[in-house]
Amino acid sequence: MTTILTSKISFGIGESFSTIFLILFLLSICVFIYRISKYVRNKNFKYAIASLSILLILHSVIFPFIYTLMLKNNPASFEFKTTIYTNRKQIVLNEWINDSQSLPHEIKDLDNIKLLNSIILNKQIKELKQLTFTKDYVIHSDINFNIPGRNYMATIYIFDKKGILKKKLDKSGSYIELDSMKFGSIINHDINYLKNELQYYKVKKAELDRNNFWTFATILPYSISSIFTGNMSPITPIANVFYSFHYFIIYCIGIGIFLHFLILNINFLIKNRKS
Repeated sequence: MTTILTSKISFGIGESFSTIFLILFLLSICVFIYRISKYVRNKNFKYAIASLSILLILHSVIFPFIYTLMLKNNPASFEFKTTIYTNRKQIVLNEWINDSQSLPHEIKDLDNIKLLNSIILNKQIKELKQLTFTKDYVIHSDINFNIPGRNYMATIYIFDKKGILKKKLDKSGSYIELDSMKFGSIINHDINYLKNELQYYKVKKAELDRNNFWTFATILPYSISSIFTGNMSPITPIANVFYSFHYFIIYCIGIGIFLHFLILNINFLIKNRKS
């Protein structure tokens, strides 16, 4: 889950997956609507439905994604209503605090365990199946080779002298990997993983400090509804250009579809009166 930003515009792994999934979902709906237009026998409805699918792609995918990139590059590109902006920032801040506050303590615990058990770091975990006593800890490993599939699971239990479980380390891998794996390598792996996690949240906090907390999923509702609510407004020149172009296209296609159906209804009424 390590994410190190090398430029102003970047997405975390989790955010990237959610963004890709949401975009693919929206695109599948638009493509489905477009395919419907291919099966409509009446040419008049065929073009209207196809235009509707294009409108939805532009309005729900293309421009919201552009706005997300703009906000990641310059959080001052758009202005939001105060309540929306404040609530969203507080939600992200709470997520950052909840996810990151325990990491330094966990890293410190593992560093202490590593330091106080240095004499057994080179022992293979299979050697720890029997209780192993060090100065301050009692360590026991359990390797389960009976799990169906390619990977197996090893668990190391670390107790203090009073028999209280202080830490449980899990490691999955092939039979060969677990059979030769050393106790120290598992602790180092967990320490490095937690440090990478902490670095990821430090990057998130830095983004939050510069008010960069918008994602495609969170910007989408405001981008779609802004035409009616005014929840977001462009500030920078380039944001104004894209925002104006966005709604110019939407208005043109929308008015075109409306006039198309209006003309069809008028023609239908005229034909009925003549008959």
